[in-house]
Amino acid sequence: MVLLSESNLKTSLGAILFGGMVCTGLSGIVGMQTVLYFRLFTRDLTSTKVKVAVVFFLDMLHSAMIAAANYMYFVSHFGEEDVTDRVFWAVGVSIALTALITICVHLFFAFRLFKLSKRNYWITAPISLRLDIPVTAVELIRLKSFYEFGLRFRWVFTLGLVLSSVVDGLITAGLCFYLRRHRGGTGRFDHILNAVTLYTIENGLLTSVTTLVSLIFWLVKPDELIYLGLHFAISKLYANSFLASMNARKSLMAQSTSQSTSGHRLPVIFPTQRGLGDRSNAGQLDLAIQTRVHITVDKTTDYVPESVHENTSSDQLSADQKGAGMSRT
Repeated sequence: MVLLSESNLKTSLGAILFGGMVCTGLSGIVGMQTVLYFRLFTRDLTSTKVKVAVVFFLDMLHSAMIAAANYMYFVSHFGEEDVTDRVFWAVGVSIALTALITICVHLFFAFRLFKLSKRNYWITAPISLRLDIPVTAVELIRLKSFYEFGLRFRWVFTLGLVLSSVVDGLITAGLCFYLRRHRGGTGRFDHILNAVTLYTIENGLLTSVTTLVSLIFWLVKPDELIYLGLHFAISKLYANSFLASMNARKSLMAQSTSQSTSGHRLPVIFPTQRGLGDRSNAGQLDLAIQTRVHITVDKTTDYVPESVHENTSSDQLSADQKGAGMSRT
């Protein structure tokens, strides 16, 4: 049994509780983006829809594991002195799911980089290699102690976090490099590329910084579970990054369509849609824009009230009679 100080116990439990709350909020955003995707992109290929559904399912399963872990820490084993050193099975499964979601998202962006770089295996192949996943999850579940895991396999978890950050940086740098190469000197088209580049950087930085902060706490304070609370949120950030990339096609392709007269196409590889007819336009969205012109005609009718009309007629009749009398005279 590993005895922990009261300060470490409070810090660890607080990190687990706060991490679970953040995960719940981020999981709600994942669900919202999934619903938005299936409403906006009904014509996507079945394989693309399956990818989105798999990421959503893994994320929901991860949320369930976090909820189970919180129940074990705060209800089932509440009051035990070494509770924050114990690795419950739900925690081990959540770490495995985090690694699996990370790999799925990395492969998705690596494939996009592969297509954008014109099938450059030398760049994308090293990015796709991750061998640390099964070791971390299996050993944590087997040892059932963070302290024991830190003594024997500290380097494995460290390697996993480092590789995640490095792969994020490589993918972001590669996508930005090839996007910049597609600049054609057209002002509006370059503005679209700048928006895509900025979006890519923001996605890469968000996940990379969170992973690095978790790594720092793992190395500096391994006896406090601050790194675990941060690690809970990593999978949610990757899932949101993937879904946001899918849903961003709506606005990006709408801007790209406006550049059709200049002969440019947005150089980001998007999933192909069915039923577009022309194979040369595969991968682009059918975003026909209809313009409606509404013309409002205001018609004004001037009329004279009946009473005024009668008075006018009487006056006119009197004038005629008076004129007739004068003519007799």
